[in-house]
Amino acid sequence: MPRGRLVTFVRLVAPLVVGIGLVTLALQPSWERRRARAASAERLAPPIEGGRSLVGVPTFRQLRMLPTPELASWSAIGGCGAGGGSASGPGGNIQWIGRNVTGGLVDAQVLTSFTTADANQFTAIASRLRTALGPHLGLALNVPVLHKAGQVSVLGTTKDANIAGFGDVSLELAGKLGRIGQHQFMLTTSLPTGASDAVRQGVILPQHLQLGSGGVGVTGQYQHTRDQDWGLIVAGVTTSWNGPENRLGDFRAPSATAYGHAGYLLGALVPAVGLTLFGKLSHDRERGADRPAAEDPRLVVVPSLSCEWANDWIALLPAATFGVSAQGWESLSVGIGIASSLF
Repeated sequence: MPRGRLVTFVRLVAPLVVGIGLVTLALQPSWERRRARAASAERLAPPIEGGRSLVGVPTFRQLRMLPTPELASWSAIGGCGAGGGSASGPGGNIQWIGRNVTGGLVDAQVLTSFTTADANQFTAIASRLRTALGPHLGLALNVPVLHKAGQVSVLGTTKDANIAGFGDVSLELAGKLGRIGQHQFMLTTSLPTGASDAVRQGVILPQHLQLGSGGVGVTGQYQHTRDQDWGLIVAGVTTSWNGPENRLGDFRAPSATAYGHAGYLLGALVPAVGLTLFGKLSHDRERGADRPAAEDPRLVVVPSLSCEWANDWIALLPAATFGVSAQGWESLSVGIGIASSLF
């Protein structure tokens, strides 16, 4: 394999391997406790004679073989996963839709994604830790680690530039209303922890290659979940304000999204399709000037495909999105999410 292709391959695969490795280490205590509980239940189970419990109640092993209703947990489905509620770019978001895993002191999610758009490549490891403040209220911390690669112009010469580090950290407050929690409201505040004035190749990187926005942003979201005999439907809207113009003259225009996802319950699997409409009030500004319309579409349609698998302690979500505007193809994103409920 040529050296250039090998380097590109390592850059794409390394974040995914690191993300899965970190989550595996985090899940080990939860897995050990689950094994210990199962072993204790086996030891305490009543003796069996002729395949039946001597005291007339099913044993632990029999309970595990009983059929269970194919119902999704309302506390988990469509649960604004890592990256959920974000309307920061035309790549759309990857939506958790299915049973997921909740119920511990801390619900953890990690979503590793790779996006290619207009000769630029973006890799993100988005970590989300959520804890319950009550039966219908939760607080979450979102921490993204980013790697961006693209081309910059240096004295009339095009050169490759790469940057990696933490993006803008955000705090998320979410509440649910309704008899079964079908109405969800969320308010997210992003903090300017990511670099917005990074320099590579002797020039300040363009806005889309920076790790952060340089200002405080706010996103509001409403989401409704509807249960069906065959599965579920999740629909919602978000509005985002990405902060004022920063000191470099960069400004990310206010935006809004409307989205819908439908998932089919198929045992432990929930295959799903979705559609997101992303729009902005105006073009972004870079160094005090509006970005060209051809490079900064104001309306993007983003279809998505995903298939969530979950058991009692872990959930996995491979997914892909495809962004299209009036100018044609805009972006392609693929990702894999992993979630568990810890402690």
